[in-house]
Amino acid sequence: MRRNIGMTLGRQVLAALAQFLLVVVIARQLGPEGNGFYAMAILVPTLMANFLNLGVGPATVYHVSRGDYSPRQAMAGNLKLAGWVSALGLLVAVPILILWSDTLFPGIPPLLLYLGLAGFPLTLLVAYLNTVLQGMEDFRAYNVTILLPPYINLIAVVVALYGLKIGVEGAMVAYIIGQLAGVLAAVVSLRRRADRTVSGTPAERYSRTMLSYGWKAHLSNIVTFVNYRADIFLVNLLLSPASTGVYVIAVQIAERLWMLSQAASAVLLPRLSAMRDNPEGRLALTNKGALAVTLATALISILAAAALYVLVEPVFGVEYREAVPAFLWLLPGIVAWAGARVQSNCIAAAGKPEWNMYSALVVVTVNLTGNALLIPDHGIVGAAWATSLAYLIDAMIKFCLIRKTRHIVN
Repeated sequence: MRRNIGMTLGRQVLAALAQFLLVVVIARQLGPEGNGFYAMAILVPTLMANFLNLGVGPATVYHVSRGDYSPRQAMAGNLKLAGWVSALGLLVAVPILILWSDTLFPGIPPLLLYLGLAGFPLTLLVAYLNTVLQGMEDFRAYNVTILLPPYINLIAVVVALYGLKIGVEGAMVAYIIGQLAGVLAAVVSLRRRADRTVSGTPAERYSRTMLSYGWKAHLSNIVTFVNYRADIFLVNLLLSPASTGVYVIAVQIAERLWMLSQAASAVLLPRLSAMRDNPEGRLALTNKGALAVTLATALISILAAAALYVLVEPVFGVEYREAVPAFLWLLPGIVAWAGARVQSNCIAAAGKPEWNMYSALVVVTVNLTGNALLIPDHGIVGAAWATSLAYLIDAMIKFCLIRKTRHIVN
């Protein structure tokens, strides 16, 4: 597990480097307004992938790690499910953008939103296929397939902005190219590694099994994603794309501090799910992981704050200096939620993903209300206050919930 966490963390660091360079290139080449356009356009595929994935990803990890389905069967089933979900998503989203894009995304050029929409099926496929490798605990292949898209995206963005000088549209096409590379890498990895024996379980039963667990995790993920992105959406709605472009820098750097918690969670979820008959051991492993992740994230946060204070103007430009106070106010919630992310996996591994949903509903209510009240008077710092408070409340709820899993044998 230490080796897998270290390998996954290494991938997170390399991916974060690519994403950081991508943020710098886009921010400097496109300016705050162009960066805001890009951030809102990228929100379309990520929003749809999170809202419409039906929880197939976490359900795949849960059932493959327990041996309920073979990796080969999971790959075939997830490809089929991805096709249906993508078709459904596009049928719903296209009319919404045609009728209400000006209302939902004020000031954002429609072409960028449609380019974002084109990336949705690929974003969904990457998520569905990579979770099969995660359920197999094949973290070498899992990390390679996740690492490829950001670097392909970065290379394509440099070509589009510096070479072809296409602008925001070129940056969006580069995003699509990166996601396509991720899909191809995942398919190749699974064809090489997944066994070719398929159990006698009918395809209909596979879909039902995945969705019966997945919808509970899905609702939790939807609310959690809203919690992650409500501040960005409301900053654009209540302020301007330029303010969004500045605030998103603070958010993107702050979320990079979750690398360790993401790496630990990716490795722990299949392992905790396999501990179906040992709830005490599952809880002990969770507590140890959550404590280590929280302390390490706190230390890294202090270093990141000092670095951003010194480097924000030389790296991003003087117009982004207001990102610093927003970043500092995000840190308490970021640190608290690092440990809570690990605890969420214990709850899901115990077969109770709906508990995460109940917690997320409370937290998103706090976040939306806080952002709506604070942004008009305090700008992006108000958004950071509300978001950080929401994360802190979520951490307190998860701290109480995981103790209830010690008696669950599933």
